[in-house]
This record gives sequence, structure tokens and C-alpha cells, in this order.
Amino acid sequence: MKANSNIKKQTVRPTSAVVRKAIFDILQNIESKTFIDLYAGKGFVGMEALKKGADEVIFVEQDPVLCVFIKNSAQKKKLSDKAKIHNTDAVKFLQNCSAQFDIIFADPPYESGEIERIFKVLEKKDLLTEDGVLILQHHKNESLRENLKGVKIYKCYRYGDTLLTVYRRQE
Repeated sequence: MKANSNIKKQTVRPTSAVVRKAIFDILQNIESKTFIDLYAGKGFVGMEALKKGADEVIFVEQDPVLCVFIKNSAQKKKLSDKAKIHNTDAVKFLQNCSAQFDIIFADPPYESGEIERIFKVLEKKDLLTEDGVLILQHHKNESLRENLKGVKIYKCYRYGDTLLTVYRRQE
């Protein structure tokens, strides 16, 4: 099979256990919070949010096979009542969304341009609650905007080639 250098195969890259632990160490108490897991993949981050007491987790994943995987995982763990699974493009979901969330977590394919697409939606829509947090998982070579409408970079954490950039409301 010939490799075409112009085509990047998008593969599922599950968030490592170390980075997942870091996400919830950063967030601390997420009990009674609404959590959205964009580009959910197998849903490991969102499932962890449910285990840690989130009121509701919205999983957004474009791959229908992975959506079935998330649904089955939620059922096995008896968390289906708090898990909402949307089989759609993450940016389209945000564009059509009217709700606000306490935590928006996004882990798009690295260096895919998806973060900029998310930023464009967040510039137009106020999707975070008053104390809301946006966490973006991205490659160390990707530079992100310092400020978005209403939020700015609070802190950045590095784990190997992976960065977690945390945005909070500007004070």
C-alpha cells in the first residue's frame, strides 16, 4: 500500500491516563457540573467526568462506531442516564447549541485546524457558564489564541508532546 504524504490519516488517539488524571486534578470538584467532551473518541475523558460526579456529560463524536462504543460503556457502568451521545461534527454541534456548559473539553486531532474552528464558534456564542472552564488538549507545536470573547488563557500544562490549555473568564 502506497502512502500519500498529502493525506493525514485521522486515528483515534485516546487521552493517556496521565493526562486524564491531570485534567481532573486541574478541574478539582466537578460534582453537579455539566461537561461536554468534544471529539470524544472512545469517551474515556467524559466517562471519568461521570465517575467523578458530573451531573451530565455530552459526548460529541463524528464516528458512529465510536458512538456505539461510548453508549455501551455508559450502559455497562450504569451511567446512561447522565450520558448524552451526539453522533455529529463537534463544530456543527456547538453552532447549533443553545445551552451553556460548566466545562468544555476538546481533544481534536492534533494540528488539524479544528481548534481554530472551535474558536470561531466561541467568538460568536457564549457557551460557558459564569464560572465555566474551557480545556483544550493539543500538540505542543500548536499555538493558541491568548484571548477569546470573555475568556483568556489561565494556565498551560505540558505532558510530553501534549499540552492542556485552560481558559477561564477574564477578571
